[in-house]
This record gives sequence, C-alpha cells and structure tokens, in this order.
Amino acid sequence: MQINIETAAELVVDVLKAGLVPFVVGSPGVGKSDLARQIAKQHNLKLLDVRLSQMDPADLLGFPFKDGKKASYIPMNTFPIEGDPIPEGYNGWLLLLDEFNSAPLSVQAAAYRIVLDKQVGVHNLHKQVGIIAAGNLMTDKAIVNRLSTAMQSRLIHFEIEVDPKSWIKWADTHGVDHRIKSFINFKPAALHNFDPNHQDLNYPCPRTWAFLSKLIINNDNLNPSKMPLFAGAIGEGMAREFYSFSKIYADLP
Repeated sequence: MQINIETAAELVVDVLKAGLVPFVVGSPGVGKSDLARQIAKQHNLKLLDVRLSQMDPADLLGFPFKDGKKASYIPMNTFPIEGDPIPEGYNGWLLLLDEFNSAPLSVQAAAYRIVLDKQVGVHNLHKQVGIIAAGNLMTDKAIVNRLSTAMQSRLIHFEIEVDPKSWIKWADTHGVDHRIKSFINFKPAALHNFDPNHQDLNYPCPRTWAFLSKLIINNDNLNPSKMPLFAGAIGEGMAREFYSFSKIYADLP
C-alpha cells in the first residue's frame, strides 16, 4: 500500500511513539530524508543521519578493547547510549538509518540489535532515541540489496508515492520558486517523471525541482543561455518544457 509523504509523516510518528522502527522506501528524490528532518524539527529532536551503506559491521557493534581480563566493546560516538546527556535545547535524538537496504547483508545483520533491541553491541541506546530507516525501491536500479526475512519482521514498512498536492504544500513552506509551483500545478505529472532506464543525465523529481528552485529563485528573467543549467537539474526534455512555460507565464497579466 502506497502513501503520500504527508500521510507518512503522521504514520511514522505513530510507529515511533510505539517504540518501533518504521522503514520508509520510495524512489530516489521523493523526500524520505526530508521527512526525517521534518519530524525531528516538529518534535525537537537532534537528527543523526547515518548512511548504513557506508558503514562497517564494527561501526554498529563497537570496537573491541581489553577490560581487565576480558574484552568488551566501545560504541561509536554516533550513537547516544544510556548515560549520555541529552543535547541542550533538545528532547532527544532521531536516528535516521538512511540507505538502509543499500547496505551489504553483513551490515544489515549487524543492525539487527539496533533495530529490535535498541542496542549498540552490549550497550543500550538512550531511551530518548527514536529510529527511522529509509531506502530506495529495488525496481529503481538504485543499488539495493534484498532485506532478509529476519530484518523484514523487525520493521514497520511504508512505501512513499509522489503526490503533487502534498508537495505543493511542502513547497509553500520551503521557499520554492513560484514559477515551479505554478508549473507543477499546471502539469502534476512533471513532478516525478522517473524511468530507471532513462538515458538523460538527470530527471525531474521532488529533489531536483528543489535544486532548480535554488538555481532560479533570484532570477526574474530566465535566459535561454541558462538551458544547460536547467537541464543539469531536471533533464533536457523537462527543462525545455519548463522554460517554455515560464516565458508564457511571464507574459500573463
């Protein structure tokens, strides 16, 4: 069952309040990381962005050291554990395990205890830590490994679909250029036009439209000489469509 980003924000919070871990998947650039940032901001939590695909099993289990006659493990300072002070001005932490299903199976296995038992090696995570896992779809050719059945049952799964109405609401509060919002209202399908087999250098999606907004926000008169700039953000075909729209848009009363 697919849900839009607005609904996901509500349901993910429900999962966090239950002490469980939501796993949010969707195509690249649909706003999964921004969803975590939004939830962290709303609940006054310090966001910890951990890219699981770049981790080693030892990063999750801790590093061994000699403790008297026995060996123990020292956890990475990435993870708040019991006894750590809550950062001043925050209510706790939100741990985003991003690129979750891009991690090798050995790293996924090392993450079992973090996800289910809230432990880093032999150390308990701080009680004020919430965890969100995020990843891409296997069908999108985005370097994805299949989750083991053991990991699947440790997570609450959500799949994000792109919803233009929800994105426009987000854009209204994030300073997105008015021409882009008007274009998406005019042609909603342009918000996310993703083909895993595309031959262009880039493609239009919520992330790349936000990039384009940053490129044009202070430019009232778009010049055709800037076309390579637009194409670099959203692909050549969509860049030409948007430029044509913006010229007509500029002449409207």
